[in-house]
Amino acid sequence: MNANPLEILEESSKRISPTLIEYEIGSEVEIILYHLIAKLRPEYQNFLVISFHDAYLALRRYLENTLSHEEIHKTFSNIHLVSVNPVLEIAESNPHDVIKSTHHDIIVGRILEIASRIQGKALFLILGLDFYGIRVGKEELIDIFPALVSAIGRKRNNNVIMTLNVKVFPQSVVEIVNSFAFNVAHLGIEIHNRDIKRYMTLIRTIFLEYNLKKWYYTLFGKELIFKPANPED
Repeated sequence: MNANPLEILEESSKRISPTLIEYEIGSEVEIILYHLIAKLRPEYQNFLVISFHDAYLALRRYLENTLSHEEIHKTFSNIHLVSVNPVLEIAESNPHDVIKSTHHDIIVGRILEIASRIQGKALFLILGLDFYGIRVGKEELIDIFPALVSAIGRKRNNNVIMTLNVKVFPQSVVEIVNSFAFNVAHLGIEIHNRDIKRYMTLIRTIFLEYNLKKWYYTLFGKELIFKPANPED
């Protein structure tokens, strides 16, 4: 396989789920997420976005300032949007389902009910769990993450992609959350001679030879260019 970390993550996610993308502020997770979803979307009959605290709206606003309307529409049209505790998404994003609760068991129960109605292969994108953990508490985050994984992952044809800002939680919480994901990628930033370098490390995938390898990435126009951090890789 070509040593492109995004393609490696894509292929691994199709074989085993869920996938967790850890990120740091400044790593341009929105662009990475867009390219990953764009690659996966054609292979699934259904696309469900579960958005905590307006996270999907925040993603859309970022992409609308970066990409063309046609590109965004091609990837994010005909989605089933589930908004959990929204403020602005109800008016601006017209969600199909709205869940208003801070209790993880109620939230997961409603999501399980919604997911059970889906027929065929489904791609799930779960956004804003970090917002939920900040507003409700890290203990609730620890409870909701495995419950969501169990509820949505019951169907073999479901591919679940999740994101989490790991800088806002203790390392112990991050490690607990990581333990429930079969694929884990970390997006971070480094400062080199006053220049910001963004990188992706594949922490866990089914392709063992690529695990713990690191790539720097840059955005040229609308293309992501990856370069191994170790020239020998």
